[in-house]
Amino acid sequence: MKTVTLIISSLFLFMVLGVSAQQHGPQHRGQRGHVNPEELVKRQVEHMKTELKLNEQQEKQVKDLLTENFKQRGELMKKYQGQRDSVMVNMKKMEEQQNLSLKKILTEEQYKTYLTNQEKRKQEMEKRRKEMMDKRGGQRDGHGDPATVNEDHECTGCGGCDKHK
Repeated sequence: MKTVTLIISSLFLFMVLGVSAQQHGPQHRGQRGHVNPEELVKRQVEHMKTELKLNEQQEKQVKDLLTENFKQRGELMKKYQGQRDSVMVNMKKMEEQQNLSLKKILTEEQYKTYLTNQEKRKQEMEKRRKEMMDKRGGQRDGHGDPATVNEDHECTGCGGCDKHK
């Protein structure tokens, strides 16, 4: 009788935990839900305003720039859906263009601060990515990135291998 009670109690506990995990949803697993584009731009502008001490004119120009870039990135993602390498190459070009535009908007000191902070964020992101890869035990699908490990691959315009240089 004790065994049956223990089994029933265990099943009930697992059921409750499963329902609880479903109710909390993806935010507790670190995944991002759909973010309102305007809200994302607003947060980014606020962060830059604080970080770089933007004046009102700069704030408006940065907001317009980021809004336009967000739209372009969305179009890019749709155009190259499933073509990760192409997306990455084009995103890099867009980032360079955005930086050129920011250089015209910001003062020299603000721009230097922006680049320094951007580099710090990239390093932190790369560190987290490597930690995640180490936890998973290697690259996605068990394969390395052909562009970085110089493997022969069916290239779709990755921009990182020798076929494009």
